Amino acid sequence: MSVALITGASTGIGNALAKELARRGWAVGLVARRGELLSTLAAEIEAAGGKAAWAVADVTDAGAIRDAAQHIAARLGPIDLMVANAGTGLPTRTTAVPIDAWIQILRLNVDGAIYSVGAVLPEMVARKSGHLAVVSSVAGYRGLPMSAAYSASKAAVTTFFESLRVDLRRHGIAVTAIHPGFITTPLTAKNKFPMPFLISAERAAVLIADGLERRRSDITFPWQMRIVMRWVRYLPNALYDAILSRTRVL
Repeated sequence: MSVALITGASTGIGNALAKELARRGWAVGLVARRGELLSTLAAEIEAAGGKAAWAVADVTDAGAIRDAAQHIAARLGPIDLMVANAGTGLPTRTTAVPIDAWIQILRLNVDGAIYSVGAVLPEMVARKSGHLAVVSSVAGYRGLPMSAAYSASKAAVTTFFESLRVDLRRHGIAVTAIHPGFITTPLTAKNKFPMPFLISAERAAVLIADGLERRRSDITFPWQMRIVMRWVRYLPNALYDAILSRTRVL
């Protein structure tokens, strides 16, 4: 039985992905900061015939996420797949200069992903097998309004994992960057603006699991958002600024 470790597994995409992978026969290791939610999720998975273990950890604490990975490996076996899903993002008004909020977003989204890689990569390199994945966002394609830190953090992890993919190929380790559009989660529930092509976390989990099992290097969905954001990526700056300066998106 293959083993997947998922950070940020207590709610949203991480929660739905854990259930979907368990349904497909994976043993799932659940990591987040809220133990009561992890315990409930693990019980639900096991009641459905799956196998799960959980550990409480803040991914911005390198030692804590390393200990969590070791705890899960001791109970489920060597980790074959690590999905760095923990993250956050809130609209931030640039004119308020919200430096603390920017740093918090970057620390969780970027540092958390890096520490999660560090917790599992040495053992994967030793085995010459494994799979690393990160939940980035289509927001990483260009800087979006009111999303300076969020867009920057997602661009950073996409590029970081792309470099890892090149470096680790000869070691037998696959690397995937996941770029969702708008997904129904507690995070997007806070948004006060229209969210085009919104899909459920459960549907997102199916699309992600399909891509991961095929060891795809990039998983971007829904297809409508993939087309829009890749087109937007190549707009001239003057046109991009004129259009997006009138738009509120995250």
